[in-house]
Amino acid sequence: MKKTKNFTDIYSYFVLKKNINEKMMKRIFSLLRVDSTFMTTSYNRMNDVNKILKKKINKYFSKKITICDFAVSSGQSTLELFLDLNKNKINKIIGFDKKIFITIYQIEKFIFLYSSSNELLMVEYNKQCLRYRYFFLFKKTEKILPRLFNRAYLFDLINIKYKKSKLLIPNLNNINELEFFEQDIFNIDKKYFNRFDVVRVSNLLNYSYFSETKLKKAILNIKKISKENSIILINRTPNKKRKNTASFFRKKNGRFKLIEDINGGSEIKGLMLS
Repeated sequence: MKKTKNFTDIYSYFVLKKNINEKMMKRIFSLLRVDSTFMTTSYNRMNDVNKILKKKINKYFSKKITICDFAVSSGQSTLELFLDLNKNKINKIIGFDKKIFITIYQIEKFIFLYSSSNELLMVEYNKQCLRYRYFFLFKKTEKILPRLFNRAYLFDLINIKYKKSKLLIPNLNNINELEFFEQDIFNIDKKYFNRFDVVRVSNLLNYSYFSETKLKKAILNIKKISKENSIILINRTPNKKRKNTASFFRKKNGRFKLIEDINGGSEIKGLMLS
């Protein structure tokens, strides 16, 4: 029996009419910056750290494990982590990011990109990102614009195109071991507490992004979601010319113990150990 379309499907079909094309979406994603921490992912930039993580997983775990990967952005580095590890050891890799689900509106030459919480992430005009003063003007009305966009009569008047999507590379949902959810490292749902054998946080917890108070709050949440004897990897890939700096920890008696530094270790190593 064919499944009946819900109201949203019917509304989209009759009212939203035209859709955003995939080629344009790929271009938008390649330009997008979410907060100050989202970066377009370079291929294989964490392979060296992943190889070390694989050795530690093989050393410390004899059973299948559940991994948390924070700040996944497009999901490319999460996919590479999955490909680099021993598949027989992976139960699930769960990817978190503050913003995964988005809505794109196109009005003539304008593109508006919103998060699931109706926060305006980006504005384009004629394929050029609007920044500084112009973006600031749109941010002032960011809560009003989606309500205007979603009023049916406006779609007929000004020809708006519309699409809901994820900020993830295609086909990730086809891998059973990978799941992705919206979670803020500063405010994690209790259902994830004491769940993970391995936690990787890449290119997120840095002094250039957050204050020491915020970093301590994030570290406390890492403690809450990680199991006893879990492995924690904190790393950073500053740019293409510099190598990964990383620190590996194990959780022992509710505290983090340093087990290895790579290229000098993480800049927040002291906070992790305090």
